[in-house]
Amino acid sequence: MVNKNLKVAVLGAGAMGCLFGGLLAEKGLNVVLIDVWKEHVNSINSKGLKMDGHGGDRIIKIKATTEQNKLNKVDAIIIMCKATALEKALLGAKNIIGEKTVLMSFQNGIGHEAIMSKIAGKEKVLGGTTTQASSILGPGHIKNHASLPSWIGEYEGGMSDRVKNVAETFTAHGLETVASDNIKKRKWMKLFALTAIGPLSAIFDLNHSDLYINNKSSKTSRDLGKQIILETRQVAKADGVNVSENECLEMFNKIVDSKQTNKSSMAFDVFYKRKTEIEFINGAVSKIGKKHGIPTPLNDLMCKIINIKEGMYT
Repeated sequence: MVNKNLKVAVLGAGAMGCLFGGLLAEKGLNVVLIDVWKEHVNSINSKGLKMDGHGGDRIIKIKATTEQNKLNKVDAIIIMCKATALEKALLGAKNIIGEKTVLMSFQNGIGHEAIMSKIAGKEKVLGGTTTQASSILGPGHIKNHASLPSWIGEYEGGMSDRVKNVAETFTAHGLETVASDNIKKRKWMKLFALTAIGPLSAIFDLNHSDLYINNKSSKTSRDLGKQIILETRQVAKADGVNVSENECLEMFNKIVDSKQTNKSSMAFDVFYKRKTEIEFINGAVSKIGKKHGIPTPLNDLMCKIINIKEGMYT
């Protein structure tokens, strides 16, 4: 059932938070963006959110704030801040969590739901994942690189009316969202792509098309990506996720074949000398693999190289 009155807060108004919030607000939902970047927030409030790229260049009117403590409770919280900032951000936004508020994370990697459950309560937490892509061009200005689906679901599995209602509402308001009865598997399927796309884009400082399509070494890059993903699949299987080889490569192939000209968020983190989410991506695979006795040399290598890069500026 579509709920036109759904009140939504987006916690973390970076590229992806602005994309999700902007698309929903553009179609009439009551959305507020929450972020710590004052210049960005001020620009959105004074000039609107400028969204370029897929769907045409336009200005979207949407509310934004750095003072979430002044907001009222909302029906749904979309979490888009960096995984490394999740706990602090969520603790600072407890006042907007009501008795029936649902929270869903579309952050990269795995392990976020445990943090969310600890702060908000397990019964309020949904799982989420997305194949959408966006990048920041400046304060109040983003680029939408594609129109690809997102998924939400009860984190413990199964289907519920609240998941169906949120998915239908988001889809009706411009953000294609699929209700999933096995969101853990869907999150792993995104993780497969992230283990290859995130660190390789960051290591070589290349966008996805240049890395996997446009240069003489693209076949080698794509083969390496596939090897990392197939290694990750062995860890997923040991952890109880039944996924075929085709399924584990599905999202990686979709992202590469869509010829996106953006770099991974990890590449931007390295460029701007920020802490990356490597420990929630390849690091999580290595940790789970160790628990099950599954060797993960390629994921281990990705972690080491990114850690070396981080060590050059932290």
